[in-house]
Amino acid sequence: MNFNLIKILVISSLAISLPFVTNAQNEQAGKTLLAKGQVEALSKDTQSKRALKRRKPVFKVDNVKTYENSQAQLKMIDGALLALKAQTELNIEEYFLSNDKSSGSVVMELVSGGLRTITGSIKGNTENYKLKTPVGSIGIRGTHYEVEIINGDVFLAVWDGSIEIINLNLPEPLILGKDGSHSFAKLDNTGEVKTFLKPPEQLSSLSSPTSNSKTKQTTNNLSELTSTVVNMPQQIDKQDAYLDDIPSSEKIQKTIEDTSFLNEDSLDSFATEDIEELIEERTGTVIYDQVERFEINSSGGTVNDFNMQMNVDFDAGTVPLGQLSFSDSGGEWFATFNGLINIQGMRLGINYASHGQNLATGNITAQFSDELSKIRGNFNLYEINDIATRSSGLFVIKEK
Repeated sequence: MNFNLIKILVISSLAISLPFVTNAQNEQAGKTLLAKGQVEALSKDTQSKRALKRRKPVFKVDNVKTYENSQAQLKMIDGALLALKAQTELNIEEYFLSNDKSSGSVVMELVSGGLRTITGSIKGNTENYKLKTPVGSIGIRGTHYEVEIINGDVFLAVWDGSIEIINLNLPEPLILGKDGSHSFAKLDNTGEVKTFLKPPEQLSSLSSPTSNSKTKQTTNNLSELTSTVVNMPQQIDKQDAYLDDIPSSEKIQKTIEDTSFLNEDSLDSFATEDIEELIEERTGTVIYDQVERFEINSSGGTVNDFNMQMNVDFDAGTVPLGQLSFSDSGGEWFATFNGLINIQGMRLGINYASHGQNLATGNITAQFSDELSKIRGNFNLYEINDIATRSSGLFVIKEK
């Protein structure tokens, strides 16, 4: 069988947002990725108040508030991501990043409510990164953590990395996360600490409980687009059937265990932007083929020559063509796929895959980020007749 011939046969706006004019314009701390419900920023130097909407800047003199049934998501100048829960008040007191982005300092105060954050390039102890809370200051060691104030107590959850909490009533800093004995805790102002083996149930959801008819209608419209991709449901079912034929102990994991950088940018369970609105605004077909980052594990050892392309038709809501390739000691891994886009991500199915001269199969998942300018995801591939020969990885690709 000529696999190269099979491969050949298989393959056969700029949006402008004007910044808010303020005395602190040169001291921007970040920008708003999402604002649902009532979200406001109070400038502490001018006492002027403004509503925060997507793409609007936030400054180091701002007091940011979310109200009932509201939430906000901010991207800071060092790449950090902040998600503010409903009824949250956050003071941004200092947010400095050097010109070469090698150093900086952050001072913020969580007055009330809760937030979840993935820290950016500014990291360290409380000397250069400090989140003040009613029970002490939090320093970080490069991490993904959550904090919420409930009736004067502070609940903490560390999802990746470590944090240290300094409280005057504690003899030494409390360490949570991979460098500590626990990842979840409650701390009160007296210094009393209660640790948990799993996330405290008191932590509220980041998802807004509100919904509107536009959201429901868009979701319905995107669901109806299934019919525009020929045989897509059958293709996806076929891939799942391969997995079902494998004994449970040998099944290929559909997600990579080490997805730290992917989680850092997708903020785990919630979006970093209003994907639904952004998808509605885009038109035409966009080609994503600039590889920004990849991490691959292969049974064949070191991989090289990684290439990936995904064509996204925003008018039809489809991915009409996608392909990836790379090589290891056993030859070239190659796969083509197509699918649908929706507000949760993408529904993709592999049409054809091979490794060297052997047929392969697998699965691929992906989602948009950075206001649709990037696609992030992961994949698993394995030879049909030898499931021990496999590869899996993570990727980030950008549009042209």
